[in-house]
Amino acid sequence: MKVGIDHGLGCYADKLPEEERTKTVVPDQFRHEIATAFNVKGRGLVVLTSCSHRGVVNAIKQAQAASGVEKVHAVIGGFHLALYKEDYVQQTVAALKDINVDYLIPLHCTGEPLYEIAKIEMPKKLLRSYTERVSSFG
Repeated sequence: MKVGIDHGLGCYADKLPEEERTKTVVPDQFRHEIATAFNVKGRGLVVLTSCSHRGVVNAIKQAQAASGVEKVHAVIGGFHLALYKEDYVQQTVAALKDINVDYLIPLHCTGEPLYEIAKIEMPKKLLRSYTERVSSFG
């Protein structure tokens, strides 16, 4: 993440933690995921990650904290795990399993390692999404 505003885009340094304010570049530390969450009555949260490359598990935990709803029905999004080492992907899948997500629907840039690990760890919860697929949570 580049610190500062350039042509109206960027981040406001005054909003960053003290230890990051003087840096010109902040490494990806998995706390800036932006997501949208819906509470589907009787089912729990549906969390749509925004593909901001910073931690799907954190996005879920933030949605749970903001909503007060613990149950997670589905997580959908580009989880951007394609470039991470297998041990980090395994930790992510383990965390998703601990959260007890009903459905995991990874999209672009998630990477094949997540699919392969989740097929073993969460076989009945993993849905592979393709173009023209419609998912309904009603």
